[in-house]
Amino acid sequence: MRFRAFVISSMLLFVMTVLAVWVDFDREWKKYQSDFNKIEFDKTKSELENLKKSMDADADYKKLEASYKSSEDQVNSPEALVKQKDLDQKMAKLKFDVYKAERDAKFTKSTIGSLDYQISRNISNNDATASINDQKMILQAKLDEQNKAVDVVRASFDKAQKEAKDDIKQYTDLKSKFEDKNAKVELLNKKLDVIAKRPIDIQQIIIPELNNTVDRCMTCHMAANTDGFEDKKYPKVFQTHPNRELFLVKHNVKDFGCVVCHQGQGLSTKSKSAHGWVEFWEKPMFKGKQVEASCIKCHKTTDNIPADYFNKGKELVTASNCLACHKIEGQPAAVKNGPPLLQASSKLNATWMVNWVENPRHYLPRSKMPTFPLGKEEATAITAYVLSSSDPNYGIKKGVVPDPSLVGNGQRVFKAKGCNSCHAIKGVGANVGPDLGRVGSKANPTWMYNWIKNPQSYHPGTIMPNLGLTDEETLSVVSWLQTFKWDNMPQSQVDIHNVELATKGKAIMKNYNCASCHNVVGLEGAQNCPELTGEAEKDIHKFDFGYAHRDPLRGVYHTRESYIYNKIRSPGVYDDFVKGKMPRFWFTDEQTSQAYTYIMGMTGKYDDLPYKYIYKPKTVEESNEEIKKK
Repeated sequence: MRFRAFVISSMLLFVMTVLAVWVDFDREWKKYQSDFNKIEFDKTKSELENLKKSMDADADYKKLEASYKSSEDQVNSPEALVKQKDLDQKMAKLKFDVYKAERDAKFTKSTIGSLDYQISRNISNNDATASINDQKMILQAKLDEQNKAVDVVRASFDKAQKEAKDDIKQYTDLKSKFEDKNAKVELLNKKLDVIAKRPIDIQQIIIPELNNTVDRCMTCHMAANTDGFEDKKYPKVFQTHPNRELFLVKHNVKDFGCVVCHQGQGLSTKSKSAHGWVEFWEKPMFKGKQVEASCIKCHKTTDNIPADYFNKGKELVTASNCLACHKIEGQPAAVKNGPPLLQASSKLNATWMVNWVENPRHYLPRSKMPTFPLGKEEATAITAYVLSSSDPNYGIKKGVVPDPSLVGNGQRVFKAKGCNSCHAIKGVGANVGPDLGRVGSKANPTWMYNWIKNPQSYHPGTIMPNLGLTDEETLSVVSWLQTFKWDNMPQSQVDIHNVELATKGKAIMKNYNCASCHNVVGLEGAQNCPELTGEAEKDIHKFDFGYAHRDPLRGVYHTRESYIYNKIRSPGVYDDFVKGKMPRFWFTDEQTSQAYTYIMGMTGKYDDLPYKYIYKPKTVEESNEEIKKK
């Protein structure tokens, strides 16, 4: 029984040992390094072969090679070797003669120095110096002769040395040129040897100044800081970092690492966890250009760096008037960018407005107004409040009636005045102003007439100019535009005199902060939504994911980054328990990513970075000096 237990335990120990060795051998990062070594070896070998082929096809190189080989053969011929031996012996003798002559002169000079000392000593003791001076004069004459002998023998040596060099000058010149031509071949051969002997090791950078950051990204991304792997044919993990000179040379990777910009889990050597898309890791890696969110850590303004993606996100957030509801540190509150609703009842068709409020894109596919999470009933209530509370008496001209006989002239005036340079008609034309392809179902003729005559009288902030049309031209344009209707427009009944309905509409508008973009009777706008400064640092338990992160089809992960991205792209994805107030702006994936990059960068949490990492713009003098050096 004991023997059986021993055998079983021994077998288990053996299996576990083999398994441990295998698991250690089969680590993911080791395969990456092995694969890259093979790719780099094959690439280098191909470069070497192509270089040799090009050299073989180079007539000038082949001529140089032939001349070098011929000269080398001459230098190594028996006659040349005998001559070289004789020269070497002659040089050795002359070198000894130079040494001997210089030695004799040094000895004589040393003796003269000793006599000088005796003379100075006798003078100080008031003793006679005549006999010593006589000896010195004799030695000085001897030294002069010896120096002449040194010059003669050295000249002989120099002459012999020049003869020796001249004798093989052609060979040495050809050898130098030949070796220069083959230098890259030797370099590639050495590189192949280095790659073949390169150990499979963890590559690690430790940065004490950045909270003792440990960065092992280079363990797998072995070509990130190496030129020559920019081509997309290489796997992404083995490609050279885009704009390497800026991001990895000026920002020395040994000082910055990778995670300070890209985020992720720098300590890990498994791809999924290293990129940070795992449970409990709060800083998953930015995707692509989203990494520009990190620039503002060190650059307090992006004006001095090529952070185009970040800046486009900032422009998008500003243009979408996000700041009307959200505060971002350092950014002023937004202005009301929607048209005023103080005289909306003089302009709008009630049925049209219900459809517009419910979903502006039903009427205008390119609408800049976002879609709020409102149903037909809520849209009807808002319409009732706006139309019942606003002034119906806008404009000097009253009771305008379109004239069918002026329709053709209206089209001509529209084109002549360049209206299509701002407005499209059913998708044909510019997109500066709204598409007028169905405007006849939206605005009544009287309002339209007064608006065209003087746009600023209704909306002081509008960019539409006063074109100075005559009364007939204005009526002509109105008559033509009124022919463009919304076919099959969904109909709604709106009782604008229903006080209860209007009161409900007012409450809805207040809840959704409509007055932050529009001037509305009885309502004031305010930044009443969460501040976005520090959104990228907010505790994850403060985000209401609903069930979104449990439903794979929604593409939502239980991470801060995923929540923010999807909240920008499609806010309603989280409305499992409570319907959110944020509207959908219908951003493209690219626009969503840009806005996300900007918001992720505006954390306000980077004050603890060491001073050496903070970018200091150059002064004018420093910039001028740098230009001079170039």
